[in-house]
Amino acid sequence: MGSSLPENNKVQENSHLDTLTKMVDDRAARYGDKAVLERKRDGGWESMSWNDLSSLYKEVARGLMKFGIGKGDRVAILSENRPEWVSVDLGTLAVHGATVPLYWTLTPVQLEYILKDANARIIFVSNTDYLDKILKIRSSLPELQTIVCFDTYPRDRDAEGIIAFDELLEMGREADPEIWEDLGRSIASGKGSDLATIIYTSGTTGEPKGVMLTHSNFLSNVKAVLEVISVYDTDTCLSFLPLSHVFERVAYYLFLYVGGKIIYAESIEKIVDNMQEVSPTILISVPRIYEKAYAKILDRVHEASALRKMIFGFCLRIGQEASQKLQRGQELGFALSLKMKIADKLVFGKIRETFGGEIRLMISGGAALSKDIAEFFHAAGLLILEGYGLSETSPVISANDPANIRFGSVGKVMQGVEVRIEDDGEISTRGPNVMRGYYNRPEETAEVLDQDGWFYTGDIGHFDPDGFLWITDRKKAIIVTAGGKNVAPMALENALSTDQFIAQAFVYGDGRKFISALIVPDWERMENYAREKNIDYSSIRDLIDEPVILDFLQKRVDGAMKDFSSAEQVKKFKVMEREFSQDDGEVTPTLKLKRKEITKRYWDDLESLYK
Repeated sequence: MGSSLPENNKVQENSHLDTLTKMVDDRAARYGDKAVLERKRDGGWESMSWNDLSSLYKEVARGLMKFGIGKGDRVAILSENRPEWVSVDLGTLAVHGATVPLYWTLTPVQLEYILKDANARIIFVSNTDYLDKILKIRSSLPELQTIVCFDTYPRDRDAEGIIAFDELLEMGREADPEIWEDLGRSIASGKGSDLATIIYTSGTTGEPKGVMLTHSNFLSNVKAVLEVISVYDTDTCLSFLPLSHVFERVAYYLFLYVGGKIIYAESIEKIVDNMQEVSPTILISVPRIYEKAYAKILDRVHEASALRKMIFGFCLRIGQEASQKLQRGQELGFALSLKMKIADKLVFGKIRETFGGEIRLMISGGAALSKDIAEFFHAAGLLILEGYGLSETSPVISANDPANIRFGSVGKVMQGVEVRIEDDGEISTRGPNVMRGYYNRPEETAEVLDQDGWFYTGDIGHFDPDGFLWITDRKKAIIVTAGGKNVAPMALENALSTDQFIAQAFVYGDGRKFISALIVPDWERMENYAREKNIDYSSIRDLIDEPVILDFLQKRVDGAMKDFSSAEQVKKFKVMEREFSQDDGEVTPTLKLKRKEITKRYWDDLESLYK
């Protein structure tokens, strides 16, 4: 099926399509039996059409109405990405409710806090594991009346107020005619200003806050993004970031908006397998996925013969030359184009096959992407566009344009959005994408959102002379050394973690004479190195204090620090046995370091570096 969108990618939108549900119904009428969602079941890929999605979300909506869910009610979702997630989201919006998406990695205590704060009346869970999490805390959630489980669950877990998803759908199908009519009126009467969701921030500092976003917030951001990148109804996207994160959420609305197809990955572990099975055209990810892909490519090169290493280096130099010309807006010319075809045949084509062979665009967000990694993939013919935003801004504030890229920056400000740099370097922004406020937290809302609509992001940044926005760090994360030097830890951590032997780095030094770090090596590579050096060891613990390993890592750290001033460079580090993890509360679901938690947990280790 050919694209029905104009060449400039702008959908000729009717002004009355001011809510997400009206937009979806319009697309369903346009695309009918065309596939919109796809997932793997019983070994094969199963598609859902636009007509099926429209029918399904309305069945969910009528089922919700039977439970008395209506305007302003909060409906929680604890599930991995799947079509049912989408149907519950749209069904809730259809009755003027607001969804509260929850990360499936949250502990029962964390879930209890959010569900209490949101006063959710009903929650959808995907399986018995998540059902058990909710049952552990249910007695402390008086507002929670109903639990709906997508998958079948053992009846020994049956209790009052627990039903299967199929039962809710049956209630929706058999609803009285009055409810059918009420739902039609509800969808038609929706407004862009209606609350669509409450997304709880991952809480890098303190308790998570509920960010209130409207239909207009999301739709304005979708339209602004489409002014920068072209996405068509022939495009497919592999979805694996949690839909509970605003980055993936707006991507899902964007694909519905353009009529594209969303394919759900089986799991993070099977992303590569799934990409090769379904060949997506667009990939949306956090930097960690690109970092791992980059590291694996370098591993293969390291293990290759001397001849293959020489060929790779030759092709990479050609790709880098082509990348530099393209970034400057120059033509490649006949000779370089010919060389690129050869490099493509020898090396770059194989790299692209790892991603399914059809990728035309990769997007990175949620955290800072290393400039070196972006430039490497661009040299290989894979463009990664980095953008910037927050949950509070729905989320995109700025993004790189495929025709106007500056790697390392987060691009130019989106159309219709304003950005200014405050006297202390903080980025503030205003526009139709800015949140309504924090749920039930007027004082905290007032701290970040002023009366003129300016939202203070808490990020430090600057514009270059060409209007590209550069992010330095979080305002609260800036380190001030004993000598008065301001140091941005994120820049140092990115430089360190780009090294193939370093998996993670945490930089420290506020009020200290020098900068230190906790270094988590890539232990698989380090063990290979230890074997190459004939180091006798029985566990990773033996390698942590091994002089040869420490000397090797010191050289890697020194190499990563070479472009930083003496006051910024990491002078001492401690090697850590394991990665900072989400399960232990050390990183957010988008893999950002929780600075306060890591400092508290590893205080003795950090202090030992200054003795």
